[in-house]
Amino acid sequence: MPRKRREEEVITLMDQHLEKVEECLESMKKTIEDYLGGNIDLAKENALKTHNLEGAADGLRRRIIEEFHKGAFLPALREDLIGLTLSVDKVADRAESTCDFIMLTRPDIPEEFKEDLRKITFNSITTFPALREAKKNLFKDFSLSREQTIEVHGLEARVDDDEWKMNRRIFTFELPLAQKMLLRDVVWHIASISDVIEDAADVLEVLIIKKQV
Repeated sequence: MPRKRREEEVITLMDQHLEKVEECLESMKKTIEDYLGGNIDLAKENALKTHNLEGAADGLRRRIIEEFHKGAFLPALREDLIGLTLSVDKVADRAESTCDFIMLTRPDIPEEFKEDLRKITFNSITTFPALREAKKNLFKDFSLSREQTIEVHGLEARVDDDEWKMNRRIFTFELPLAQKMLLRDVVWHIASISDVIEDAADVLEVLIIKKQV
């Protein structure tokens, strides 16, 4: 197969992978919403759906890596594109592990913290579309791709602020220490999704520089 055609197929697979990871994030969000609403059976269903979507993302990741082994892209870019694919895949891994943590530990979440958890969940996964668009623009518009990676950093900083404020509230609230620690861990799992997204944006920024050379 001509290299150009193989590269186009890899780009398409990478876009499909991004879409699958985004589905995984949305399913995780539904899991959390159902759990907060007391719909445990629905939460379990969506946690299982998240698990299956993560598996589908893994399958796409393996197909992408196989195409790189077959010679897609020049060696100078291949390593970084593989790194980007692996970094994006970790977002789906973290979404799955967040669902697993919540469904396994079944934390008792006071009503006073439910809206905060909804907010930090929304803000954390909202970081992803900027990464998705930045990757899609990598082969089209370097400057726009760069702007979108900068947007990722700004959105991630917002989540860091949400996390700090929520933890401060947790540890000044009248709760048993064990419950405080568990709530903190729930917050960490959710907020860390934006950290993993930012890590992928860092890899993408290296690629932008190399593509400009």
